Amino acid sequence: MKATYIASDNTATNGTALGAADQDVRIFKLIFGLGADAEYATIYDISNPVTGATGNIVTKITQPTAAAGKDYFQVVDFGPDGLPVQSGGNIVTDASQVTVIWDLADESSARN
Repeated sequence: MKATYIASDNTATNGTALGAADQDVRIFKLIFGLGADAEYATIYDISNPVTGATGNIVTKITQPTAAAGKDYFQVVDFGPDGLPVQSGGNIVTDASQVTVIWDLADESSARN
C-alpha cells in the first residue's frame, strides 16, 4: 500500500494525482489530520481535473458544520476492497493534513 500526504489546500493546483493516467487505483482510507467546518475532499476518476470540475467525481466527502454539531470525523474507511478509481485518480481538498491510503488496483487485488 501507498500513502500520499496532502499538507494543505490543493484546490488551486487541480489536486493531487495518485496513480498515472493509465492506472486504476483503489483508495482504502482518507485520514483528516485537522477537522474544520465544511472542509471537503473530492475524489475523481481522472488524473488531472480542472479546478471546480463536476464531471468524473467518484465521491465527495464534506466535514459537518456548526449547524450539524461539528462532530468532525478523522478517518473515512472504504473497507478491505477499497474504493475503485479509474484513470489514476485524483483528490482535491481544501482541508489541511489529509493522508490518502491507496494502492494500484492490480496490486491490491493480488493481495486479496
